[in-house]
Amino acid sequence: MAARTAYHHGNLRPALVAAALRELAQHGLDELSLRRVARRAGVSPAAVYRHFRDKDDLLVAVAAECAERLGAALVAAVAAAPDDPLERFRATGIAVVRFAVADPEHYRALSLPGLAARTPPAHLERQRVWQEAQRRALADAQKRGLIADLPLDDLLLTAQATVNGLAHAIISGQLGDVDDARATELAVAVTAVLGEGLVPRATRKARTSRR
Repeated sequence: MAARTAYHHGNLRPALVAAALRELAQHGLDELSLRRVARRAGVSPAAVYRHFRDKDDLLVAVAAECAERLGAALVAAVAAAPDDPLERFRATGIAVVRFAVADPEHYRALSLPGLAARTPPAHLERQRVWQEAQRRALADAQKRGLIADLPLDDLLLTAQATVNGLAHAIISGQLGDVDDARATELAVAVTAVLGEGLVPRATRKARTSRR
C-alpha cells in the first residue's frame, strides 16, 4: 500500500519505466510483461494502461529514457573536457564507463537489440546529429595531424569495443567492487592506452612513411 500511495502524485509513469528496467535486467525482453511490471511497481495491471497502451509503448518509453540519460552524460563530458579533439574523444569513453557504473540497468538495456530498435525517431535524430559532429571533429583533427591517419570507422569501432568491454567487465563483477572513482581510474587508463596506441612511436612513424 505504501507504493500505491506514493503514486498518487503523478509519478507512476517513471516508476513503471524503472520497474520495466529492473524486469529487463532480470528476465530479458522476451519475458517482459505488463502484469509483472505492475506487480514490481506495486500497482494493479489496470493502472499501467493509464500511461501505456501496451508493452511496446512501455518499451519505447524505456528506450527513450536510456537514450536521454546516456546522451546527457556524453554531452556533459564533452563540454567539460579540454579543447582538444583527442581529449574530448577520450572523455566520451570515460563517460560511457561511468554511466554503466552509475546506471547499470539503463546501460544493460541499451545493449538489447530489441530495445534499441524502439528508440523514438526524435532521439535517434539527436544521436545522429551528435555523432556526426563528433565524427567531423575527429576527421578535422586527423587533417591537422593531431590523430593518427587511420580509417575513422576503424578508430570508432576500436574505441567502442574497448570502452564497452571495460564497462561490461565492471558491471558483471569481473573486476571486483568498482565505484565511480575506480571506474573513472580504469577508464582513464584504458583510453590513455587507446590514445597512445600499441606500436612504438618510431616504428609507427616508419610504418606510416611506407604507406
